[in-house]
Amino acid sequence: MGSFKDMARRLFYIPAPSGDHAELHDEDAHHLTRVLRVEAGQLYELSDQTSLYLGEIESAHKNLVSFLIKEQLPTPPPLPNVTLYASLFKFDHFEWMLEKVTELGVCTIQPIVTERSERGLDMAAPKRMERWRKIVTESGQQSRRLRVPVIQQPVRLAQTLKDATGLRLLLDEKKALPSILTLLEPNSSETSLMLGPEGGWADREREAILAVGWKACSLGHTVLRAETAACAALAIVSAYSLNTL
Repeated sequence: MGSFKDMARRLFYIPAPSGDHAELHDEDAHHLTRVLRVEAGQLYELSDQTSLYLGEIESAHKNLVSFLIKEQLPTPPPLPNVTLYASLFKFDHFEWMLEKVTELGVCTIQPIVTERSERGLDMAAPKRMERWRKIVTESGQQSRRLRVPVIQQPVRLAQTLKDATGLRLLLDEKKALPSILTLLEPNSSETSLMLGPEGGWADREREAILAVGWKACSLGHTVLRAETAACAALAIVSAYSLNTL
């Protein structure tokens, strides 16, 4: 087992190395040199989304940081394959959710437009995709994930209903629903979570979702904010996955 210092080493995402060298350019290099103040000789973990490496900084300049690949590190265990179908809601809350579900291991995020999504969010969301991808990238590095979660372009609910595979769970605030824990399956290769908007699901949306095989479930007896529900569900699925390995 490595030392605490090794365990706490920061991780950065890089393009695929060329031989035993890797580089970061422009905005990424500027962040490392001007914000994090990295220097030559420092060691960091590097991920190209497939493999993990130990890299030593050879040089650090405003627009270019160069790494020497010292060794390839063991690949961490895979995260549970979880897709979050997230109804759009107020962007400050939505972006907080993106950061936290990334930390909790989500693999794919599919924003969806529902009847009770706040007016105008569907038009504004595509313009924020670059910002959202930056949020999950920074969160992925902070939480030391091998891969950045994928954020898809927003679509309307009807376009997503039959796309999901594996176990499909509808997060719902209605009473008398089974607990999410009772519906999780130890051998499921993929879990999809459907998260409603701040105003909850419209009845006809709920009926349409259930009609194509999704299973409604509860996260407890209290009514949660949308972003809280997403985090709670991801934490439960992640803990369940660890417990059934």
